Amino acid sequence: MGELNRGDDRWDVMLESVRDEEMNGVRGRIHFVCGDVHRLTGWVFLEWAEKDIEIRFNEFSAQELWNLLDSLA
Repeated sequence: MGELNRGDDRWDVMLESVRDEEMNGVRGRIHFVCGDVHRLTGWVFLEWAEKDIEIRFNEFSAQELWNLLDSLA
């Protein structure tokens, strides 16, 4: 999905989605990768379609992503 940069800190940000047949929807979570360090959220999205997850993800500001990443430390 892109990069998250602050000073010398640079993280690759990726969005993972999987179909959830039981809920008849799609779940999504965010991955942050910096070199050998990999942090990921729980399943924070539940939408009807993958496109809807991408739309919701794009509503996050850079500051909100940093706050989320910091909470995973």
